[in-house]
Amino acid sequence: MNRTSLLLVLSLLGCPKEAPKPPENLASEARRALAERDRRLGHYQVDATSKQGDATATHTFVYRAPNRVKGTLLSPQPMTLSFDGTRFFKLSPTDKKLEAFEMKLPAEKAALFLTTQFAPFVPEGYRTPLLPSKGVTATKVAHPKGPEAFELVLSTPDEKGQPITVTYALRFPSGDFLSKKTVAGGVTSELVVEEEQCEQALSLCVPKVVVQRENGAELGRTTFTRIDLAAEIPNDTFSLVAPEGYAFEKHELVESSN
Repeated sequence: MNRTSLLLVLSLLGCPKEAPKPPENLASEARRALAERDRRLGHYQVDATSKQGDATATHTFVYRAPNRVKGTLLSPQPMTLSFDGTRFFKLSPTDKKLEAFEMKLPAEKAALFLTTQFAPFVPEGYRTPLLPSKGVTATKVAHPKGPEAFELVLSTPDEKGQPITVTYALRFPSGDFLSKKTVAGGVTSELVVEEEQCEQALSLCVPKVVVQRENGAELGRTTFTRIDLAAEIPNDTFSLVAPEGYAFEKHELVESSN
């Protein structure tokens, strides 16, 4: 814990009669904590095994700031997705094909596209939650893995106008991901960190085992078998080249005119 965070915690503990911080200010504080955590988590490599029922998948994921990501699905069907900062790549060994997409989407839509593509490779806790600029209600709560946590709640309508409510629990003041609960259409989905790996030098923790539940029943779990938060990752890791015998196609990702 750095000196600023320590002073903040001491001041909160020492002033129990002080009026609670307005939710918008606490939401801004949570965003600052996430941005600082993201800065410290500047590069890493992880290997993971995911199980859901009888199905098992293994993959690797590599990240290097700014905006370089690579996910490789090893089983059951090999595939690699990568983004080198300007181009999105899809390598399919089954089809013996490499596709390269020039990214020409607006920044916000590009971020959403990349999050959607790479989300299966890396759960919450290794990437910063996408929070809207407004409409986030923040409170500070006791938490068994905290001992305190930011609780962030946001609600958005689905395609039928029905509410989708998402609740994040993030450790205070580091911003470490602890859980995410989504309530939609009478179904409650949860993503909960069961085990963590903490790095004292970085003043943060990352998930080691993550459990997915629906209406309280376990659906699956992801176990990170290797976590390297100090991996040396060269730039050319993310720019893919077609192996011999593979077809190579170029495309552009542009905003739809519809």
